[in-house]
Amino acid sequence: MTGPERIEDFEGGWSLSRVIDDRLSGQVLRAKGTATLRRGEGEYVYDEEVVLQVPGQQPMRGTRRYLWRGAADHIAIHFEDGRFFHNLALGQAHPADHHDCPPDSYDAAYDFSTWPRWSVRWTVSGPRKSYEMRTEFTPR
Repeated sequence: MTGPERIEDFEGGWSLSRVIDDRLSGQVLRAKGTATLRRGEGEYVYDEEVVLQVPGQQPMRGTRRYLWRGAADHIAIHFEDGRFFHNLALGQAHPADHHDCPPDSYDAAYDFSTWPRWSVRWTVSGPRKSYEMRTEFTPR
């Protein structure tokens, strides 16, 4: 099975479940929430709302927005302020990419083998960061 082939394949709502294994603190954080990809002006807008559970603390609400711009064979994902983040290759079951943000390094590994369920694993390292974040998406 190959992965999604067009940016439109992601359009709509997703339930998400996230686990963050923070190696520096020795804690495992969990989040649940929703993500929505909708058409904007010349691009798609990805909005995420989660409730994050940190061991020993009250649950926290969080939001995140990215701008997705489709091309023939990939999606260019940008931060909300327009800075480039990374590319998501289309038509592949296991695309991967790297984002360098000195002094930190971010490696993404997507898994579309059970599409329309999918996941992304971020491995993050740097002088003050060492964690793996896995997010699983299910259509709503």
